[in-house]
Amino acid sequence: MRVTNMKLTNYQRALVIIHKLENQFGSITKVPESDPEMQEIHRLLPIGRQSEDIHYERACWLNRQGYSITYIAQVTHHSQAAIGKYFSTYNIKSKQAFKYRIKSSSSAGVYYGTSLIHLASLLLHRTFDNTAKAQKQLIVHGFSIRTNFYVWFKIPDGAYYTLNYLDHFAVKNGLDSYIYPDA
Repeated sequence: MRVTNMKLTNYQRALVIIHKLENQFGSITKVPESDPEMQEIHRLLPIGRQSEDIHYERACWLNRQGYSITYIAQVTHHSQAAIGKYFSTYNIKSKQAFKYRIKSSSSAGVYYGTSLIHLASLLLHRTFDNTAKAQKQLIVHGFSIRTNFYVWFKIPDGAYYTLNYLDHFAVKNGLDSYIYPDA
């Protein structure tokens, strides 16, 4: 199997190694588990593997930083189900990424949130029924709005944030200052 310089999925990379081992050993079933290439196949295809093979320390560290389970699974080369099951088993909660960053032209305050309607309601002390109205009123009141993917560790300490289950702003003071629901 000839491989070009295109980016391969884990499955495709594992198939290349499997074909190589089958040529060498006659069958993949004859390859010893201690073989480094067999171990690489198990790393690339974690389906059905024992949970102790997953590097949960790295998964927990990434979770503490604020990355999603999807991202954690991708970079640790494990399934979302495996990461999710581990977090569920040990009651490890995930942080939600923020979509909006709002800054006032009249102050140094920076605000992060997951809903523009919720942010506008807290900042302007009004209720909004749609995002377009909330955005328009924020701009009229001198706020600038940025939409992006803001992961918890990238939000600076001292910034304000809110989540849909909070009825107020909180201040970020380190990685462990995130307010979970029912906390």
